[in-house]
Amino acid sequence: MLLRTLPLVDNFEHILITLNKEGELSGKFREKGFEIINIKQNSLINPLPYLRLIETVKKIKPDAIITYLFHADIIGRIIIQLFTKYRPIPFLRTTYNHPKYWIARLTERLTKCFVKQYLANSESVKNFYVENIGVDKEKITVIPNGIDVNFYDNIERDWELRRSFGINDADFVIICVSNLHINKGHRYLLEAFENVFCHSREDGNPEPHLLLVGDGDEMKNLLRQVENYQSKNNVLFLGKRNDVPELLKISDIFVLPTMFEGMSNAIMEAMACGLPIVTTDIPENRELIENAQTGILIPPKNSETIYAAIKALLKNREFGKKLSSDAKLFVEKNLALNKIADRWNFFLNNHT
Repeated sequence: MLLRTLPLVDNFEHILITLNKEGELSGKFREKGFEIINIKQNSLINPLPYLRLIETVKKIKPDAIITYLFHADIIGRIIIQLFTKYRPIPFLRTTYNHPKYWIARLTERLTKCFVKQYLANSESVKNFYVENIGVDKEKITVIPNGIDVNFYDNIERDWELRRSFGINDADFVIICVSNLHINKGHRYLLEAFENVFCHSREDGNPEPHLLLVGDGDEMKNLLRQVENYQSKNNVLFLGKRNDVPELLKISDIFVLPTMFEGMSNAIMEAMACGLPIVTTDIPENRELIENAQTGILIPPKNSETIYAAIKALLKNREFGKKLSSDAKLFVEKNLALNKIADRWNFFLNNHT
């Protein structure tokens, strides 16, 4: 999101400070002229990275500091505010609507008093923080993620890439792009895909393949889950990839059975690529997907409804084309990058 948006927010110089490491996109940021500073935080209790962060902030003398994701948000609102004159603005990227993340919710409640202004990437995230964390709604400004539909239009389907995965031209491909975390619901997708695979021949459908793009702490559990599946050879764990748009373009259906989100970049990319989408009926996704209009919304934690949705799309390809066409028009009309960049410029000009 930053990589495609910041170049259009051209009234400001942007400097990226990373905590643990630079990340896989650092080269692309540098190609676009952005400076990246890594404070090399290898431990939460090591004081040296915090000292480097404080010195870096004081040297830069920024007009605004915006923090992204939980660790940066907490470090920003405590360390930076305690030892500098600056008050960072946390950019809320997701809800923590899963029992596993109770510590995150508690920490947010305990530290909200340190925050003067928030950003959020969706109304659902804003509502979560207002209703569950107790943040004053007037403190939260929503700036959605943006997408460049033209960029995806210029990417052709790479048949050789498909074949490199052992996928024939006549086969169909289901793709899920997501970190492999418990809240993303991959276990239900694997259960559904096993059902799809086992019934594909008797239903007269082409051979199915499932691409799982992403890495995370659920990898071992998911690999163990498919060990005895008939479909195991057709489930490809691709890990982290830098060619996600190309992978979306060689796919036929996008599925994300997530239990909570913020504003899913993965769904937006699939919409821009013209893929029919199956995802969960949660408030975060309803901001992007209207059921049976721009995608199919299904209950969370339910493999049977995932299977039914995939089966419906395979049976009625014209329905899938209509969904994907309308989804593409929606993001083009409402989430175009230039419109989002204008909202960024307005916000920064009024908060520096």
